[in-house]
Order: sequence, then structure tokens, then C-alpha cells
Amino acid sequence: MRLIGRDHSAGVLRAEVERAAGSHGGLVLVAGEAGIGKTTLVTGAAEQARRVGAVVLGGACWDSDSAPGYWPWVQVIRALRRAATVQEWESVDPGPLAVLLGEAPAEHTPESFPLYDAVTTALVAVSQHRPVVVVLEDLHWADPASLKLLEFAAQHTWFERVLLVGTYRDNEVEAGDHPLRPLMTPLLSRAATVALAGLSPVEVGELMARTAGREPEPGLVAEVHLRTGGNPFFVEQTARLWHGGAPVTAIAPGVRDALRRRLSLLPAQVGELLTTAAVLGHEFHRKVLAATASLPVPAVDRLLDQAAQARLVLGLGGGRFSFAHDLVRETLYGSLSDVDARHAAVVRALDGDLADQVAPVELARHAHLAGDRLAADRAVDLIVAAARDASRRMAVEEAAGHYRRALERAEGVRRRVAVALELGNELYHCAEPAEARRVFHEAAGWARELADPTPFAFVALAVYRFAEEEGRAAALVREAYARLVGPPPDAPPEVLAREISLHATEMARGGDDDDALASGLWAVHDTTLGIGNAEQRLALIDELLTVSRRSGDHTVEHFATSFRWVALVELGDPRYVDQVHAFVALSERLGMSRFNFSAAIDQSIIAVMQGRFAEAEALLAKAIELGASRHIGFRMMYLHLRWALLLPQGRFAELDELAPEILASNYSVPGLPAGIAALERGDVATARVHVEQDDRSQPYFEPLWLRFRAQFAHAAGDRELAARVREELAPHRGKWLVSLYGCDVSGPVDLWLGLVDLVLGRCDEAVAELTAARLSAERMRARPWAARARQHLEEALRARGTPVRGERTTCEFRRDGEVWALSYDGVTVRVPDSKGLRDLHVLLGSPGEPVAAAALLAPEAVASARLGGDPVLDDEAKSRYRRRLAQLDDEIDRASDDDRAAALDRERAALLDELRAAAGLAGRTRRLGDEAERARKTVTARIRDTLRKLDARHPGLAAHLRETVSTGATCVYSGQESFRL
Repeated sequence: MRLIGRDHSAGVLRAEVERAAGSHGGLVLVAGEAGIGKTTLVTGAAEQARRVGAVVLGGACWDSDSAPGYWPWVQVIRALRRAATVQEWESVDPGPLAVLLGEAPAEHTPESFPLYDAVTTALVAVSQHRPVVVVLEDLHWADPASLKLLEFAAQHTWFERVLLVGTYRDNEVEAGDHPLRPLMTPLLSRAATVALAGLSPVEVGELMARTAGREPEPGLVAEVHLRTGGNPFFVEQTARLWHGGAPVTAIAPGVRDALRRRLSLLPAQVGELLTTAAVLGHEFHRKVLAATASLPVPAVDRLLDQAAQARLVLGLGGGRFSFAHDLVRETLYGSLSDVDARHAAVVRALDGDLADQVAPVELARHAHLAGDRLAADRAVDLIVAAARDASRRMAVEEAAGHYRRALERAEGVRRRVAVALELGNELYHCAEPAEARRVFHEAAGWARELADPTPFAFVALAVYRFAEEEGRAAALVREAYARLVGPPPDAPPEVLAREISLHATEMARGGDDDDALASGLWAVHDTTLGIGNAEQRLALIDELLTVSRRSGDHTVEHFATSFRWVALVELGDPRYVDQVHAFVALSERLGMSRFNFSAAIDQSIIAVMQGRFAEAEALLAKAIELGASRHIGFRMMYLHLRWALLLPQGRFAELDELAPEILASNYSVPGLPAGIAALERGDVATARVHVEQDDRSQPYFEPLWLRFRAQFAHAAGDRELAARVREELAPHRGKWLVSLYGCDVSGPVDLWLGLVDLVLGRCDEAVAELTAARLSAERMRARPWAARARQHLEEALRARGTPVRGERTTCEFRRDGEVWALSYDGVTVRVPDSKGLRDLHVLLGSPGEPVAAAALLAPEAVASARLGGDPVLDDEAKSRYRRRLAQLDDEIDRASDDDRAAALDRERAALLDELRAAAGLAGRTRRLGDEAERARKTVTARIRDTLRKLDARHPGLAAHLRETVSTGATCVYSGQESFRL
């Protein structure tokens, strides 16, 4: 049977046996810890030796003070007499071997050299007839004389057909003051050494399957590999326990005995230090261990060196170590009688500068296991910190588990309420609303015991926001208002909730609790969602940023930075672009999973808004990869983002496939996306069904409802609805409709005002509003919304009786064989085929989508692009570009004329395109020798050549394409015309 994971080692021994059989022998030492497979390996070599006709002789050392001298050689010589033929034994002089053969008095002590020579001569004599293989096991237990005899024999049989094989535990011989260490050194210099290490995870799985007769799951294999370090004996024993129904965390008796023996060989100081390390966990830092053990770091380093030589710990770099086997750690840990005190000592040792050397989850583990030896407040602080860290990593189930543990340990009503609020929030995002509601209502009961009404107010706000129990939430809000403010007026719950959050925040501002102040500010923020409150939310966000930076709370800083661009978009402020860049940069710097996930989501939203649909789809896919499996509550958000991506592209078949998923999800108002999608495809009847189910109880959907109702009024010609919607929209001119915490951007308010004014016959107002909508969309770089505003503006101009300048007929860019039919602005021409026309056809087919020049030139050009040659732009040129960009930013901010601002913005975009075209991977300057550079120059040249030829045949189309097609390393058509291809 093949030895799992030992192919190379078995091959080395096999080669040594073959050489001894045909030429000459030598010395092979097989090293490794107990259970690593040394005996199994040499047994296989012995079987091979017998197959080639060799005499195989074996001897094993004995771990006992009563073992006679030369004990392994006694076994070898006795075996030689049994195995040798009469003729072979006659060639041996047995006289000097009498003591080893038991034929001389036991008290007789032979002289060393004559005995060494006699044993060696006997082996050589037999090897004249057939090869001899001698296997000596467990040399770490040998008497010194036996090792000296081995060295003598190895030196004097090198050219004979005698192969000497020894096994020993190198971790024991090389550690500490082992008496045989000086004697092993000369042997190692003469021997071929085969060092056996632990099996890989794949090999562990194979051995478990062979031992237990069934395939283990990958997670189980990984756990067994971690626990056993791949030691085959430990793996087999663990697999047998698993096969018998025991957990893999159990320790088989044989394994425990082997580990205890191994640990007993350690110097006392090393053993005590490793016991302390076992409390720290599978991995630990040397400085943390020194602080916990109350030892100087140099002393710890020396002791760890000895433990590493014993193969009990492994250095990981950066001052970090791990146990070679988790079973070693568990054996040490199991020997402790004061576990709780040890864990409390770890927490106290880590107070201060060393805290950042231990992950929050580890600190929480120590705090929990310390029990009553650690103050409850301190324990809860550490466990809550671990929960927040897990939440940032999007390990929501882990976070909820920490919060539950903190809640069990929390003392005092106020602390229990605070932890319960965080737990309920996490459970809500884990898509466990039932448990979240239970936790919130328990917290409400506790908070009622307090004289201070503020904790109850925060519970009521959480229930109002998350619990989705309208009647019960409204009752809690009214009760909280009565406790905090006074008798509640007859007002909707949202009004009362806002007043509560304002009062709670003002009270928090008067204290020194930044957590309470941040909670209050978020509560105010969330109760000012909906249209018309962006300025207030912007001020709240700025205060949140100040609080987060003061307290070092990166989670608050991250989300406040995100919501800041949301407020800027709602205000129609182009500075939202810079804010998005700042948000992405912060997310990358913080580097947590939740932050990277959020950055991908936000960038996807902006890409849809700006018409970069392929990029938006890629970013949404990245977000799913980062967080879908760990963020169950992401489902509703994802469905809406997917809907918002498909809708402006007119991908109705995919929208139809998405609709059942929205209905089956926890999407609050599924009729809202269904109704808007119906309007986009011209199905007014279906949309009517949904618009009549108007449900605006949730303020974060309110702007989307306004868009739906305005769009429906326009499509159905419903003047009554148009008048009502106009009244709601009119106070918000110049703003944008933003819903779902920024997940939905439904364009400028002026766009929808223009549509309802068209229905009402207010054509002059509609023209003004739609013009403002177009300009706003252009300032915001929102190409799809600018195109939509332009389309409806032409409709309004026609309704007013104003001729539409440059009104287009059908645009066409189609190939028929070797001829192209090109139509634009009412003029059609037919021109011969060219590569430039093919390039333009690709770009017109994906408006707004960047296409790599290399992809236009040839698909293989992308893969073959390599750096080489001179820079496209030198440092001075790039510096001038950047100075000009800074000037343009200032001029755009100061521009009072919209047309002037748009022209400056176009120049800025062109400069950025040039800089991007000159940059390669990770911002490296692209070089002239690059294949991508050649593609850029070739594609640019042939498109320009085509446009020059079109100047004579179709000047209007040539001018349009020259204005809207940009070329470079990537090429893009940014025009608003839709060409039939």
C-alpha cells in the first residue's frame, strides 16, 4: 500500500537499497517526531531489500536505564546468526562477538575497538555473499557506545554492500541538553538524511478516508490538520475516533500519552512558558507571551528557541509563533487548574501598548473565559469590541454571538439596554427580524426601570426603524415621547420619532459619551430621510464625522462619509464626485470587508447614474462576491440595485425574471419597482394597478413614489394626479430624488416637474424646468438623465409650438456587405467599408461604455500588451496636465454661466482621458513600445481618417462624431443619439 505523502522519502530509501544491492552501501538517517511515520517508511524499505535478496537485520533501542550496553547491536548480531547460511556464518569469526551473542559472561565488558571491528567485519563477510541492510530504530534512546559503533561501521563499510539505516526523533535530540547530541553530529555529516514533516491538508484528508472508510468534509480535514500538524499517527487516531462517532476535538489515549511523554522531556522553564502560551491560543506574539508570563523578552526568546528546536512551536515571522500541533496546546491547557485566573492575567497584561498585537476576537475570548476574575464592565467592553470588529468583517453571525455573550455578562440596566440595541441591530441585518423584535422589546422592558428616559427613547426609535410592527412601534414612540418630552400631540409616528431623536441628541451633546451622541445623530439622520431634508442631514453628517474622528470610531466615519455623497446628490451638487472618491479612498485605507463591500455598492450606484452600465454591473458583482454570503440582509438592497441597473438599459426580459424574486423577498413595496418598470415599457394599465396601491409609510421610499406618480401622471395624462404631485415637488426645485439611503437615484426634481407641467398644459414652465433638469444632469455627469431631460424638453418645445432646432430623424449606422448606410439629421449616405467605420460601429453600439483600443484593433492585442520603450508622457508633461486640472476645478467652481461650466468640464474630462491613456497598470506610465500604445495610435488614426472622408460625404455626421467620440487607450461614444445598427 502506498505511503501517503511519503513518495519522495520512500524514493530516497529505495534508491539507497538498490545501490547497496548492486554497488555499495552507506548510512541513511530517518528523522522526525514521534508518530510521523519513520518506522512505516523503513519497514517498506526493508521489504524491498528482501525482494532483491538482501539480508535484513533489525535492532531497536530501549528507553530504560536497565537496558544492557550495545542492546541494538545485540539484536543485530543475533539476527545475523539466525539469517546467515552455514557457509556465510563460517566466514564470520564469532569469538569477539561472544558478549553480543550471549556466549560470554554478562559482566564481561569488551574493549571498544575489537568489538567495533568484529561487528563490522561480520557484516562485511556476509555482504560478500549477498547485500546486508541493518535497521536501527529509536537512536535517540541508544547508549553512547552503540552510536560510536554505528559511526565506526558506517565509516568502514562505505565500499561494501552494507546499508545502515537509523531512525531517531530529531526534535528530542536537538532540543535542550540531550546526552547524545554531540554523538549525532558526526553521524549526520556522513549520512543521507531523510527528514519527515507533517502531511499536507490534502494528504490528511486522504489518510482519514483510508482509515475511516469514508470521505471527510473539507472543513473537518482543515480542523484535523490544524490540530495534528499532519502527524500521521495523530491523524489516524483522530480518524478512528471520528469513525466511531466521537468529535475530532477528542484526544485519543495513545496520542495523549505520546504528547505527555514528549512534553516531559522539556526543561521545566520551557514547559511552563508553553503552558502560558497555551492560554494565549494556537498563535501568539512573543511580546504578549513575555508580558503574560512576566518574563523579559530576551528570556522568552531563548526559551522559544528551545521549544522550536523540539518542533513544538513554529516561527511565523514578525515576532509571531504558533504551536506545531493544536493537540500539544490542548494537552498543556488541559493540565491547568487555574484557567480563569490565567485568562484574566492575559487581559491585564494586554492593557496598554500590546492590545493591538491581539485580535479583538481573541481578547473577547480571554475576557469570557476569565469569568468572575475580570470585572464585568471590562469584559463587556472587550466582547462588544469583538462584535463590532466582526460586523466590520461582515461576519454577522459571529457578531451576533459576541453580542449575546456580552448581554449575558452585562451588569446594570443601562449597560444591558445598550448591548441589546446593538444586538438587535445586528440581528436585523442578519435577516432575523423576529429575534431582533424580541431583543428590542426585552430592552424596552429593562429601560422602563430607569429614571433617565433617554435609553427608552433609543429603544423606541430602534423599534420604529427596524421592527416593522407598525402598531406596536407607534405605541412605543408615543410612550417614549411622553417620557422624554411630555404629553404627545396628535401627530404621525414619524413626526414624534423626529422630535424624540432631536431631544435625545441634545441631551447627549451635554455629556461626554460619544457613543450616545453618535446614536442620537444617527437617529436624527434616519428620521430626516425623504425629500427636502438634505441640508439638515449634511450638517448632521459633518457632526458625525467630527465625533467619529474624535472617538476613533471608523465605522461611524465610514458610513457618515458615504451618506455625505448621498446628501450632495440630493442637493444636485457636483461635488458629490469628490466625496465618492474620498469615501472609496477611506474604505481602501481601512481595509475591512464591510467597508470594501459598501464602496463597491456606492460606486455601482454612481456608475448607473452616470450611464457606465458595464462598470456598474462589474462593481455589483464584486459587491456580491464580497458580501452576499455574509450579509443576508443585503438581498433587498441587491434586488433594487439590480433593478435600477437593468431599467435604464431597457433590459425588460431580465426585469421580468427579477420580478418574482422581488415579490418573494422582504422588499417592502414590490409594487413600486413593478409599476415603474411597466411605465418604462409603455404598459400604463399594469402601472395603474400599482400606483393605486400608494404606500408612503416608509420615508426612505418617498422620493421613488414621487417619481412613480409623476411618471404615471405623464404617461396616463392624469391631470388630477399631476396637480397633486406638482404641489409636492414644487418646493424642491433644483434638488434630486434620492431614495433607499442612496440606493436609488431617480433624477432631477425639475425633470418630473416638467412632466407634470406638460400634463397640466403649463408648457412654458415645463420648458424651463426641463432645461434646468438637463443642465443639472450635465453638471452631475448623469448622462442617462441628461438624455431623458433632452428628450422631454423637445417634447415640451413641440407642445409649446416652438420649432426644435436640429430635430433628428432616425439615425442609422448599418453595414450591408461592403457598403455602409449612414443616416443622421435627415441625410443618408452610402460609403464603402473601412476599418474606421467598423470601430465606430462598435462604439455606437455601446454608448458611454469605454472600449479598449487594443480590443478594437485585435482581441489578442490585449493579452500581448507589454511594457517597454519610452514614456508616452514625461513627468513634466504630466505635471502640466495636473496644474491645468487644478485650474479647471477652480474655474468650474467659480463659473456663473452653465454653458461655460459645461465647456470647462468637457475640457477637464478630455485631459483626464489623456492622463489615463498615458497610464498603465497601477498608475505606471505607459510606454511607447507597448502593444497597447500601438493599438491606440492605429485606432485613433483610422477613426480620424474615416471622419476626414465623411467631411465630404456627410459633414453633419462627421461633426457629430468628432464631438462625441473620444479616442485613446480607451475609446468611447458619449453622444445622446441612438443609432439603428
